[in-house]
Amino acid sequence: MGEFGELLRNARAYRGVSLADAERATRINRRYLAALEQEAFDQLPPLTYARCIVRIYAQYLGLDPLTVLAKFEEAHGQRSMGFRVVPAVRPVREPVAHWAPNFAVIVFMLAISAIVFALVYTTYLAPREQPTPTLPAVAETAEPPAVPSTPTAFAPAAATRTTTVTVPAPTPTSADGATGEPTTQPTQQPAPTTPVPAEATEPPSTVNQEHTFEIVAEGRVWVEATVDGQTVLAEVLEPGTRRTFRGQTMTVSSGNAPLVRVIVDGEDRGILGQRWDASATYP
Repeated sequence: MGEFGELLRNARAYRGVSLADAERATRINRRYLAALEQEAFDQLPPLTYARCIVRIYAQYLGLDPLTVLAKFEEAHGQRSMGFRVVPAVRPVREPVAHWAPNFAVIVFMLAISAIVFALVYTTYLAPREQPTPTLPAVAETAEPPAVPSTPTAFAPAAATRTTTVTVPAPTPTSADGATGEPTTQPTQQPAPTTPVPAEATEPPSTVNQEHTFEIVAEGRVWVEATVDGQTVLAEVLEPGTRRTFRGQTMTVSSGNAPLVRVIVDGEDRGILGQRWDASATYP
């Protein structure tokens, strides 16, 4: 048994599962799983299907699929003495049939199209003469009524205006009995005030809030984490390992999601997912 088969066998023993349990969980025949652990590659299906089996089995065992696939390629290449190159087969060229147009049919179709276009144009698109509208005779209007000189209460005023009002003054009696003439006194009227609209208040600007993210591994599992678009974690974590990060958003991916727990701002968000290969974004 080589390094590849020993890695799969030790990972399965670490999880404490049998080939029958792995078969029920991954839906892969235990004969293929045993062949991978024993490196009996001649008992596996074609290489394309074998790679898919290796990736699913590695995710089930909590291993990095890319690393396990690389070890499988290395072990399979040594056992099969490399890959065989199959020469390409020259394709057979079929003669291309040339289509000769029938000019009589083309002329007939053009004539029909011209007739149909002429009918549609004369029926729907041709401009039609419209009668010139006549304007009714406008009767001579009378002169506008005179505007009273006295200002009304509804007339707007931008500043205080002065209105002259004639007030009869008391008639003074002179020594010879003559009476005085009436005098005029100016009075001021306050202008109406215009309410000033209150200044619109701008809503407070929102500030991006940072969060505290914590990843807890409940078993030996491969985890990849990205915070604000930057990869901050991509490795296999041991059971009980805790990793803490700060940022606005965090995306977590794992090949064994039930063994990964995520905590955001002290709040336990539960496991990453129920499937083996899952991904989620927080908060």
